[in-house]
Amino acid sequence: MKIVKLPLEGFTVIELGTHVVVPNAGRFLADWGADVIKVEAPAGEEWRKVGPSYCTPMTDEENPLFQEQNANKRLIALNLKSGEGKAVFLRMVAKADVFMSNVRMRSLTKMGLDYETLRQLNPTLIYAHFTGYGTEGAEASKPGFDMSSFWARCGAMRDWSDPEGFPFKPPGGFGDAATSAAFTTGILAAIIGRQNSGKGTFVTSSLHACGLWYNQTGILSAQYGNQYPPSPKEARNPFTHIYQCGDGEYLITTVPNYDANFNRVMEAMGLEQYCDDPRYCRRTPQGLFAGDNLRDFISILNVRFMEKSRDEWMETFARADIACERLLHQRDVVDDRQAWDNGCLHRVDYPASGMSAAFPTVPVRFSEYPVSGMRMSGAVGRDTCEVLEEYGYSKAEIQSMQRDGAVL
Repeated sequence: MKIVKLPLEGFTVIELGTHVVVPNAGRFLADWGADVIKVEAPAGEEWRKVGPSYCTPMTDEENPLFQEQNANKRLIALNLKSGEGKAVFLRMVAKADVFMSNVRMRSLTKMGLDYETLRQLNPTLIYAHFTGYGTEGAEASKPGFDMSSFWARCGAMRDWSDPEGFPFKPPGGFGDAATSAAFTTGILAAIIGRQNSGKGTFVTSSLHACGLWYNQTGILSAQYGNQYPPSPKEARNPFTHIYQCGDGEYLITTVPNYDANFNRVMEAMGLEQYCDDPRYCRRTPQGLFAGDNLRDFISILNVRFMEKSRDEWMETFARADIACERLLHQRDVVDDRQAWDNGCLHRVDYPASGMSAAFPTVPVRFSEYPVSGMRMSGAVGRDTCEVLEEYGYSKAEIQSMQRDGAVL
């Protein structure tokens, strides 16, 4: 029998987060049972309004980009510039386990919401703050988004591109989502540390730091002379490379140990005549990297891949137990049976529009805990009254604060 409670039940998280990283980390914690209370300004946070830039709706009922990061949270709206609104916020933080934010520190300090102030209010508080460029240095207060702080600054936009093409531009939010996992890990480590020490702590991470961490292979190997951006005609491991097939579709083979698997790959591809060919071995000075051998060998593979369709090659490599994968379009991912079989996608129906959207799910499962449901986000301040009553405010007090514009 599975444990009824989720692993983080009983923990309260106050989230003052915008856009993707902090809300995404809050989604991890919410899905694992924490009571995540998302605090927005009465106008709502900016990520609610990005839908049209990505061809998606942005209504209270159907706002998939906002709902993906903010499902399973309670939503309240406070005017932190008002005395009453700030007082509500401080009452909540005084009882919280975690406060998390990506509001720039100078603004938090101006509002009296910096770490030193809040730890006096709640000595066991875990204060998790996320930035674009870190807390130190001349650029510490510089605004940052995943395109700039994560992708551009870590070398990926230039060096993941075709050397003859335009720099690589990823879809928005990708670096944010990857980074949120590292940020969540830090928060969980602080929770464990507090259980041991009884003390809260300041936890911080940044898009810049995570971009460097995730691009560690490229950054390290570039220092040893690995050439970036790589030419598709000169892959240093031709068995970990992208090839176009006869039907115009692409696949990628992934065989890290080139020499040990050389003959096995040649046999699987019907190129037995090249088995043990010294020109294409990487171990000898006269081998793959001598003269034009590398370009010649990739040309041989390119010609061979064009002789079959992508699906035929997928079957060929599957029989040989060689790692290989199709290059899917994003529109195709929602039809991936493997993703559905493993609970990686969740279907949400929107009756008003008739749309049915497949949402990626938090990518972690526990054997002894149930999978949380997916309560979608809604209007700004949807849960304000419910939450404030739990913190001791009467209905009359809440109505008064609403009239004064302190809460929504």
